[in-house]
Amino acid sequence: MTPELTFKLASNFAIIGWLLLAGLPNARVTKLLVRNGVWPLVLSGLYLLILAFHARGGFDFGSLEGVTKLFSNPWVLLAGWVHYLAFDLFVGIWETKEAEVLGISRWILIPCLFFTLMFGPIGYLLFQIVRWRKGGSHASI
Repeated sequence: MTPELTFKLASNFAIIGWLLLAGLPNARVTKLLVRNGVWPLVLSGLYLLILAFHARGGFDFGSLEGVTKLFSNPWVLLAGWVHYLAFDLFVGIWETKEAEVLGISRWILIPCLFFTLMFGPIGYLLFQIVRWRKGGSHASI
């Protein structure tokens, strides 16, 4: 399997999870496969496999140059992408559950989920602002 094919499969898999989370958050399939963490768990397993089979040499996270060199390997770059897919979806799941507890409308939640999918920390920040305005406490996961 090539990095490009793996990228497409992982990205499409993640999008299905996001669509279920945003469109059918309380459906049995969503609760069973996404909200309980199976979807990000599968992506996390893929991340582990990519690194185990394709990461060579040391990991230099001490400088931007080291990280640039690390990500020049397409498989390691792909692992970084899968890392984003898994963790952003995990945050989206938390946002969905928290919105339910606080009674935040799905119509307000959906833009937060979109920004979490597309820009991770910006979506998380937006959700925290909505959460704070709704009377939720400070950030907690």
